[in-house]
Amino acid sequence: MAESKTNNVQETLDNLHESVLTVILSTINKDGRVETSYSPYFFDGNDYYVLISDLAPHSQNMKTNPDISFIIIDDESKTKNIYARRRLTSQALAEIVDKKSPLFAEIIDQLAKRVSKMVYMLCEMNDFNLFKITPTSGRIVIGFGKTYLIDYQNKMVIPVDEDYVAKQKEQNDN
Repeated sequence: MAESKTNNVQETLDNLHESVLTVILSTINKDGRVETSYSPYFFDGNDYYVLISDLAPHSQNMKTNPDISFIIIDDESKTKNIYARRRLTSQALAEIVDKKSPLFAEIIDQLAKRVSKMVYMLCEMNDFNLFKITPTSGRIVIGFGKTYLIDYQNKMVIPVDEDYVAKQKEQNDN
């Protein structure tokens, strides 16, 4: 049963990664306020990569505070129920990928294949940086009553069910 749930979660994640080309990023500015924007992304199976201009506030924010949050969510025009859109939300750490590294060239090629060859032009501009976003914890919603926590470090999926809620309530009461 647990493996079936894990497979269902993995299938949903794979489908979201295939069908949703952009990630919504929430970053913290120098005043401690949240700023939200989006970017096309590439996922390599572990980390997410975004190519962002220094003119965008979230680029500066990630340089000064690497703690971010992101969401990848189904297109609302394609969902059966607006309240039950499939979505992945995660806490993550962001870091710049060195433009001279082999990883930079590899990810730029993958990002160009995924979204647009325009990526090649953008990465030649001095103000564009490739950020590696490493998720630390997450939550995936597959539908009503189908929510799971994702422990990336231990590669575990934990159902958010009545037992989980009861345990959380018990811990908060103590």
